[in-house]
Amino acid sequence: GRTQTRPRSGGTYVEISDYLRIIWRRLWILLLVPLLAGGVVAAQVLREPPKYDATATVAAPAVVGGQNTNQYSGSTGPKAFVSNFVAAISSPRIVNQVAKETRVLPRSIRNGLTAVPIGDSSLIDVTYTTSRRETAVPVAEKAAADTIAFLFQTQVTLAKQTQSEAQKAVDQANANLQKFYKRTGLVLPEESYNIKAQEISSLQQRELDARASGNITGADAVAAAITARKAELAKLAPQVAEHQSLVERKTQAAGRLNLVQQSVEAAVAQYKAADPKNVITLNQAKPVSRVNGLVRKVGPAVGAGLFLAVGLVVLLEVVARRPRPDRQRD
Repeated sequence: GRTQTRPRSGGTYVEISDYLRIIWRRLWILLLVPLLAGGVVAAQVLREPPKYDATATVAAPAVVGGQNTNQYSGSTGPKAFVSNFVAAISSPRIVNQVAKETRVLPRSIRNGLTAVPIGDSSLIDVTYTTSRRETAVPVAEKAAADTIAFLFQTQVTLAKQTQSEAQKAVDQANANLQKFYKRTGLVLPEESYNIKAQEISSLQQRELDARASGNITGADAVAAAITARKAELAKLAPQVAEHQSLVERKTQAAGRLNLVQQSVEAAVAQYKAADPKNVITLNQAKPVSRVNGLVRKVGPAVGAGLFLAVGLVVLLEVVARRPRPDRQRD
C-alpha cells in the first residue's frame, strides 16, 4: 500500500520515503547553501554606504489636456506628456545638462534618477537616489526643471522658426510689389485701368454725337483717340493681372504670418505656465531604507542558493549510487 515511483535498474522501485530520507540526510546542504548565499548578499548590502533620495513632483495640469491649442491637448494629452517626459529626462541632453549644473557625474545621474507617473494622472515623481546626501535635492530639482523646460521650449523654438519663415514670405511679397511699382511706375494699376476704360466710353459717346451731327472730321479724330486709348488699355491689362497676383500673394503671406504669430503666443504662454517655479514641488533628502534592498537582493540570492543546493544533493546521490567495479584479485 506504499506509494511508488519510477523503477530502478533491476526492477526495484524508489519510494517517496526514499526521497524523504535523502532530504533528511542532506538537509544541512539544503539549508546551509541558501543561508550562505543570502548571508553573503545581505552582508554586501549592509556594507554599502547609506543612501539618500529626494523627490521632485511635477504637476502641470494647466498645460496638459484641455483646449486644442495646448501642446498636449485632448484625452491622450496626459499620456503623451508622461511618455515624453520619461523619455526626455534620461536623454543625454538632459543628463549632461544636469551634470554640468550640479557637478555630478552623468553616470551617477543615469544610475540614480527615475521618473514615475502618479497613477494614471499627468503628475510625475522625479526621484534621485545617491550616497551623497547634499546632491540628492539639486539633481532631482534640476532634472525635473530642465526636462519640463525642454519639452515646452522646443515648441516655442519650432513656432518661432515657423514665424521666421512666414515673415520672410511677407518680406518677399513686399519686395516683389516694390519692384513692380519701380518697373511700371504704377502704384494703383487697377484705378488707371478703370480711368482709361471710362475715357474710352466717354470718347465713344462723343464719336457717336459727332457723326450724328455730321461732323465727320471730328468723329474720325475721336475714333483715332479711342484706338490709342484701347492700345494703352490692352498694354495695361497684363500689368493689372500681375499686380493683383502680387497683392494676393502678400495677403496670403500676411494671413499665414498672423496665424503663426498666434501659435507663437500660445507656445510662449504654455512655456510660461510650465515654469518650474510654479509646477515643481520638492521634498527634503531622506535616508533610503535598507529593507527594500535586502528584500530585493537577498530573496533571489536565497532562491539561487536553494537551486544550487538541490543540484549538489542530486550530484552527491548520483555519485553515491554509482556501481563500484570489483577489484581484480591477483
